[in-house]
Amino acid sequence: MTKSALAITEEHQDLAAAAVGRLQRSGSRAAARATLDQPGGYSREMWSAGAELGWNGLAIAEEFGGSGFGLAELAIIVEITGRELTPGPFLPSVAAAVAIDRCAPDSVRAQLLPGLAEGSTIAAVGLNVQVNMESDLTATAEWPAVLGAPDADVLVLSAGEDLIVVDAGAEGVTVTALPTLDTTRTVGAVTMRGAQIPADRVLRGAARHARTVFRILAAAESVGISWACLDMAVEYAKVREQFGRTIGTFQAVKHHAANMLVDAEQTTAATWAAARAGDLDAAWLPAATAAAHAIRAQVFNAQNNIQLHGGIGFTWEHDAHLYLRRARSLSALLADGNDPLADLVDAQRAGLAHGTSFEVPPEAERYRAAAVQAATTARSLPEDERRDFLVDSGYLVAHWPKPWGRAADVLEQLVIEEEFRDVSIPDMGITGWVTLTIVQAGTDDQRARWVEPVLRGQSMWCQLFSEPEAGSDAAAVRTSAKRVDGGWRVTGQKVWTSLAQHCQWGLATVRTDPDAPKHAGVTMMAIDMKAPGVRVNPLRGLTGDAHFNEVFLDDVFVPDADVVGDVNEGWLVARATLGNERISIGGGSGAPTGFTTADLVALLDQAPPAVAAAHLHEAGGVIAQALTLPMLNLRRVSRAIAGAEPGPEGNVTKLLVAEHSQRVTELGMALAGAAAVTGGADGLARAYLGNRAMTIAGGTSEITRNTIAERILGLPRDPLLK
Repeated sequence: MTKSALAITEEHQDLAAAAVGRLQRSGSRAAARATLDQPGGYSREMWSAGAELGWNGLAIAEEFGGSGFGLAELAIIVEITGRELTPGPFLPSVAAAVAIDRCAPDSVRAQLLPGLAEGSTIAAVGLNVQVNMESDLTATAEWPAVLGAPDADVLVLSAGEDLIVVDAGAEGVTVTALPTLDTTRTVGAVTMRGAQIPADRVLRGAARHARTVFRILAAAESVGISWACLDMAVEYAKVREQFGRTIGTFQAVKHHAANMLVDAEQTTAATWAAARAGDLDAAWLPAATAAAHAIRAQVFNAQNNIQLHGGIGFTWEHDAHLYLRRARSLSALLADGNDPLADLVDAQRAGLAHGTSFEVPPEAERYRAAAVQAATTARSLPEDERRDFLVDSGYLVAHWPKPWGRAADVLEQLVIEEEFRDVSIPDMGITGWVTLTIVQAGTDDQRARWVEPVLRGQSMWCQLFSEPEAGSDAAAVRTSAKRVDGGWRVTGQKVWTSLAQHCQWGLATVRTDPDAPKHAGVTMMAIDMKAPGVRVNPLRGLTGDAHFNEVFLDDVFVPDADVVGDVNEGWLVARATLGNERISIGGGSGAPTGFTTADLVALLDQAPPAVAAAHLHEAGGVIAQALTLPMLNLRRVSRAIAGAEPGPEGNVTKLLVAEHSQRVTELGMALAGAAAVTGGADGLARAYLGNRAMTIAGGTSEITRNTIAERILGLPRDPLLK
């Protein structure tokens, strides 16, 4: 993969492609390798080439020599420099330039920005210390590790809540180059002893904005590093052979690769959300989220890249260690003195840890009036009349085709979501997934008989896929059907069937050709749950509730009119249903409730100090993941609006929803301690037990990782399973 992960629109993809091409022609990775012999060196030709293309001034105002674009465009360039390991001070220089452009008075902007935009001036930004500022604007302080400081002409440094902008060669300012793990860039210790700071170069209250800018751009670079490591590992796994087959067929390798993708995708989504925010105040929360992911993800991916390469990845000649050096160094500097995980916990305490907003495109406004009118009507109706109105108007399932829905495209769905935010709309869950399959694959007669009763809440369906010997392997169907006059006789057993005891119908996979290959010879049939020969046995789960069921089918007659889709082509229908299920779970339906990140932080604050301190970072990580889930869905929406190819967000979100629900309750149990198991936190204990099902239901997380590795990353299937 040589394109940008952050770029969705055609314009952004073109920008990324141009940057990739320029850096590859310039030999960026070879230049990075050369710094092993000359640490901190970088090609002035490569630097000038980027400046000539406008990269340095991309996010600087046009009146000061820049191009007037935003952080979204600059982040794409920074991502590509991370992917190509571009040596030199590009990241700190452009971060400092944006901080000056957004926060400094025009006098300072006019002095510094033209040089920064054309690349004749280099800047560094240091945000990891509190400075002592005297009333006469003299400074005495030390910034122990400032990225790019030895190369810089201008230093942008934190001073408590303020920023100070000083010339690197000013009297009282000393920059000392430090040895670095990442040889592609310099790091310096900056010392001030009585340095005088001009009044217009003390930017009051600007440190928070500068930190937001640096977090966004550093996270963007980590996106490039993370994807480069993943691409490198996957390509190697496809060709490296061990034990007579490529290592990419091994499940352990697939799961490593899938985990690398999940981490990269979370960082990408958060960085994308932060970079596209309207202003730096709105960007603060997603920037902290992006930084929290970036610190961990790039190191995780770089380490696993070496692991999956085996011995060759440990050699000096391989580029894998260059990425590890860059990732580990950037993570350390990104976290130094500015812990984004702690910031996220503070945001949750303050009630500021809310979802990222999405600006509906202007072209969607044509749907607004109808949606407003429908939502107003729905609010005015008694509850027992509201559902029928939603069905008749098509707003219950707006994305479904007419006449059941509105055939709403993604723009109309966004408007409907906004206008119906405070209107209670029934979630049909499994019944909805199954019924949408009937809409897609059923006959006109089947649609007429079955769809409207579901929409009006008169009928429920279950999904009869899993079997005792199959589990997540939904194609391993042993329930069989024999041809009889007018239909089929079905015999077999299904298990783990949610809510079967309450359902009138079930959609079942049945083997109709025992001699056909595994994924062939399967037919989809609708089973009347009250028909003779159907027996439902509720299975009591570990919470004590009976959510799952065994369903026994003993010579059950199914008429031909109840076969959904073509005979022996049922696996295609089943895949559609599974797809509807995973999209729904990934989009939020199926996500557990009852214990939230707000509850988690409340427990954190009630815990003994030593316990709270030990779990602070873990709590921040849980909050970061909770905030990232809607960001992944917003990226999926944005792809649809832009007409781009679908990304991996759906599979990733399904996996993360399941594992996040467990992670938040597991941490809650640790914080609650003995109270959680002695009746002092019954709601938490119940949620903890119930959430154990989340990584099993709808396909286990292990199977989801296999799917990610095979269908998204292109790793080969295990030859023993073909």
